[in-house]
Amino acid sequence: MTGSANVLQPDALLLRRKVYPLLVGACYALLACVCLALGYWAQLRTDENLATNARGRGESLFRLIELTRDWNAAHGGVYVPVTAATPPNPYLAAEGRDLRTVDGKLLTLVNPAYMTRQIGELAERVEGIRLHITSLKPLRPANAPDAWEAEALATFEQGARAAAQLVETGDAPYYRYMAPLHVKAACLNCHLKQGYKEGDVRGGISVTIPAADYLATRQAQRTQAWTMLAGSFSALALLLHYLLARTRQHFRAMREVHACQDRLIEQRTAALAAANLELHREIGERHIAAVVFESAAEGIIVTDGENRIVRVNPAFSAITGYTPSEVLGRNPRLLQSGRQDRAFYTELWRSLQETGRWDGEIWNRRKDGSCYVQWMSVSVLPEGGGARYVATFSDITVRKQAEETYRHRAHHDHLTELPNRSMFEQHLQAAIAAGRRYGRPFALLYVDLDHFKEVNDQYGHAAGDKVLIEAARRLSAAVRESDLVARLGGDEFVVILSQIDGRHEAEEVALRIRVAMEQKFQLDGGSAYLSASIGVALSPEHGADAETLIRNADAALYGAKRADRNTYRVFEPTFPS
Repeated sequence: MTGSANVLQPDALLLRRKVYPLLVGACYALLACVCLALGYWAQLRTDENLATNARGRGESLFRLIELTRDWNAAHGGVYVPVTAATPPNPYLAAEGRDLRTVDGKLLTLVNPAYMTRQIGELAERVEGIRLHITSLKPLRPANAPDAWEAEALATFEQGARAAAQLVETGDAPYYRYMAPLHVKAACLNCHLKQGYKEGDVRGGISVTIPAADYLATRQAQRTQAWTMLAGSFSALALLLHYLLARTRQHFRAMREVHACQDRLIEQRTAALAAANLELHREIGERHIAAVVFESAAEGIIVTDGENRIVRVNPAFSAITGYTPSEVLGRNPRLLQSGRQDRAFYTELWRSLQETGRWDGEIWNRRKDGSCYVQWMSVSVLPEGGGARYVATFSDITVRKQAEETYRHRAHHDHLTELPNRSMFEQHLQAAIAAGRRYGRPFALLYVDLDHFKEVNDQYGHAAGDKVLIEAARRLSAAVRESDLVARLGGDEFVVILSQIDGRHEAEEVALRIRVAMEQKFQLDGGSAYLSASIGVALSPEHGADAETLIRNADAALYGAKRADRNTYRVFEPTFPS
């Protein structure tokens, strides 16, 4: 029930010449710290992107070689003509290794390892990329691991899924990636005698990629980011200087206004004393609901035509903590919490002037500083040539808190605090509507944790809950604040990427999620390694309605799981629905 804004008393210290330069310096220092922090954050993001891109290329090359090896092994090796570059493999002890065709041409059998080595030699000559197949128990001495490869192979034996390192020393920086090779049924023809069985880690393939171009791109991005921050700092510093100068002028003007205000308050205090006497006289003569006023459970405030408090009841003091002597003669704005803006009070007074009444919720502040919400009804009582205002209110804070708690629980998962299926469906419908109206494409990602059941079986459901909470945190960290991460149930999560620029942006997020889920989960009883299978559907390319998008994202997720998990797939029409 307040009108005009408070008149603040200026701080005289700001006008002193010794204090003002300190304030300016502190502001500039704070601005510089913010810009430096943003620059450091941008640099970290650039480094992270470089590592992600290099790792993605290394992983793609490894996967391609692995598929080629599987094809070779599935055919029991392939025969090729014997040349100087491809002599018979002395480390292959197999019947029928060398054949001669009917026309006299000599052929030799090329097994997966021999083929991998020749592909590596070709890749190093053409692309500068070195592929090295290695093992802790190599048949061929040249396949023995170096120190880094040996360390990686040891971690593969412990369950690690890949190893990567950026080496910037020397004149030719490079990026190394390595993943394990597992023994498959076709591999046992050659390696059974070494004591391997199907599923064991046979060895690995390391991929060494020249990193000069990656580092040049990273340096260019760093330079661009720092240049932009330097320009922003200069512009903001000029703006800050202008605002501080205007603020100083404003405080000086307020000091002059305050002197005039003191005189005005003295005049109005005298008028207030007269108004109070008149009010008490009228109340005494008319006996206006005295008993109701004193015993009401709701707080009651009576103000005069100048909006100064002339009377409050005991319930007012019980709710606000103010005694009558502390508020009589003052404007009700002393109760303001600051949560409502000027437009709110403008509308309140407009309703009073036009209809003579206002009802609604309003946030106020008690004497102890705590905020609470109340339901208030204000009425205008015409009096002579003016008016008085009577406001009744009750504290509804507990009820509002209960409503908010119920609303939150209805739309959020109780374990991870992520939005639940209900809220996800609402956001998906909103994203589809925005896409239709404004042409905004978005992506839908279905995420399923691989090997989660093994964690529950080995460590118990409490550990499984801890994994789900940490997975939710990693998912939220991998997307923007404007995107939605929700839990559908069990180890199933879903992500809505709003306003993407294209398929590549959705794939980048999917890769970040996959990499994040590969990191070790620390549990009370030990540690666990999981991975994530991710299905991606794009709107409107893969569906213009919720049902189609969900079905296609689920089909893409199934495709990722069929691809041996720990990967992502973007929906293709050939996927089974």
